[in-house]
Amino acid sequence: MRTAVALAALVGGLCWVVAAFVGVLAWPGGVLLAVGVLGAGAALVSKTALWLRAIVAVCFLALVASLLGLLRDSLDDQLLLVVTGLVAVAVGGLALVRRPAATPRSRPRGAHVA
Repeated sequence: MRTAVALAALVGGLCWVVAAFVGVLAWPGGVLLAVGVLGAGAALVSKTALWLRAIVAVCFLALVASLLGLLRDSLDDQLLLVVTGLVAVAVGGLALVRRPAATPRSRPRGAHVA
């Protein structure tokens, strides 16, 4: 799941960078970036509460969309596509090359020695 989300962010970011020159790729890039943002939002919550993950993912997507709407008023559309796309490529690429955190080794029960 983590790899798919990172790839969606990476490819969506590339689509938005190219969409500054070829406008056709803006919508597919936006959909892929939305998938990436939803996955990133879901990753903020532990895996035990599925309903909470869904709520946080949707709220995180709404937060990012509102920030993009705010920036859209003050920046040129093409510049916003390129900058947002480059940020998504960087974050998606880092998520792909970074290893997941190792789970801590638990001590056996009844162990009194450190």
